[in-house]
Amino acid sequence: MTTKHCVLTGLLVGGLAGSALAAPFVVLPNGQRVAGTAIRALANGDVNLTTEMGVRTFPKGSYAKAVADKPAEYDQAAAAIKGGKFDDAIKLLNGIIAAYRNLEWDVEASKLLPQALLGQGDAAGAVQAYDKLFLLAPGEKQNAALAWGMRRAMLQAKQYTGLIRQLDAVAAAGPRPEAARAQTMRGDIQLAQNNVELAALDYLRTAILFQDLNDPIVLGEACFKAAAALEQLRDPRAKDMYKKVATEYKASPYAAQAAGKI
Repeated sequence: MTTKHCVLTGLLVGGLAGSALAAPFVVLPNGQRVAGTAIRALANGDVNLTTEMGVRTFPKGSYAKAVADKPAEYDQAAAAIKGGKFDDAIKLLNGIIAAYRNLEWDVEASKLLPQALLGQGDAAGAVQAYDKLFLLAPGEKQNAALAWGMRRAMLQAKQYTGLIRQLDAVAAAGPRPEAARAQTMRGDIQLAQNNVELAALDYLRTAILFQDLNDPIVLGEACFKAAAALEQLRDPRAKDMYKKVATEYKASPYAAQAAGKI
């Protein structure tokens, strides 16, 4: 059965009209659900819901959620990304964003689009796609996976100045695990600029200053990257760091690689 719980969060943005079939509905501010057989979101934010009594229009701001069934193109795009067919995925996702404006699937497609653009090698385009997503659905800025996805795209796009500003803000106001990730990414910035010694220092700062977190994901990454940088510098402490990852942070995705370095 296809998904029926697609939600428009209330941050409705004007755009191209969209339509979808298969048991759509609209939820009113009082929680009442109005079912229909087809739904269409207009460019001005209004929603037309086809019901047994005819077409009913819900003006922008008069409803809490507008719900459409998942378009088949969404799964096709996800499969295309998995299969490395990034051009096909981008075309499908852009089509969903245009056709399902204000029906939630524009947001869901916008979440996948940066992955396709990164796969295509367009890091700058991926950053722009994240910017558009956060304008379309500002609440998604609080989604940690998306926020870090954007930062990784900024790193690949060599947008270091803006990225450092973001990392500084995370380090200053975010929870300690997020601050630790920010410190590690500072090392990534240094490494991307071939400042290997400075990168090693940043990674080691994470490993030492945030050791109390005892988080194998965060600390395993920092220690592995520290070890790799030290190895590049021909520092004998690299082997100890690899051993630390392999033995103390076995849940880390880097544990197997580290074990191969011992």
